[in-house]
Amino acid sequence: MTSPDGKPAARAHGVRLGHVWDAPTRVMHWLLAIFIALCWWTGMHDELDYHLYSGYAVLWVVLMRLYWGVIGSSTARFVNFVRGPRAIMSYASKLHKRSSPHVHGHNPLGAISVLLLLGFVIAVVALGLFAVDVDGLDSGPLSGFVSFNTGRHLAHLHYQVWNYLLALICLHVLAVLFYYFYKRQDLVFPMITGKHRGEAMVDVELHVAPVWRLAAGAVIVSVIVWLITTGFNF
Repeated sequence: MTSPDGKPAARAHGVRLGHVWDAPTRVMHWLLAIFIALCWWTGMHDELDYHLYSGYAVLWVVLMRLYWGVIGSSTARFVNFVRGPRAIMSYASKLHKRSSPHVHGHNPLGAISVLLLLGFVIAVVALGLFAVDVDGLDSGPLSGFVSFNTGRHLAHLHYQVWNYLLALICLHVLAVLFYYFYKRQDLVFPMITGKHRGEAMVDVELHVAPVWRLAAGAVIVSVIVWLITTGFNF
């Protein structure tokens, strides 16, 4: 349905669909979830070869997300959703209200979640790259740069930080459920379709980054990950 001026009209009862996430952001989000799950499964079942490969996949995705957070589409850029203490406290003070307004993209608390998750994922992967296995055979590609004892210590840290990451993931899921059941805001639907479904609000345009930026980032990140996985032996 369109209005007389040719623009899309608001849907009945003030409900509308608006583009909020571009395809690369959505794909990276779900790929990261899948590969982290694979890391957990392979680690739990001592499939160390596949654990390494899934870790490399996580590294590729998280580096791409960092890249996309700098020069990607508008809602993916850190500069557009990371807020200062005042904005965070202001949003948090209204969190208990069921009728709090929708935010186009990540809200101030969601931004903290994104940064923490990305930070802990990077920490887990980085520790794993230098980690040394008990017998010294199944070790990270960069383990040759550290001593055996240091590599073993980093392996223990790899496991400990992984547990912290799992706690953050559980908190993230609980937050999504809180928004869905208490605040009546579906955060999963937009991350699947790219469209926000909620009360009518002032239109905020999603500025989609050109495909060449994504392609350039994929090449750059792929080279970086390849260099790391070979231990810089080329």
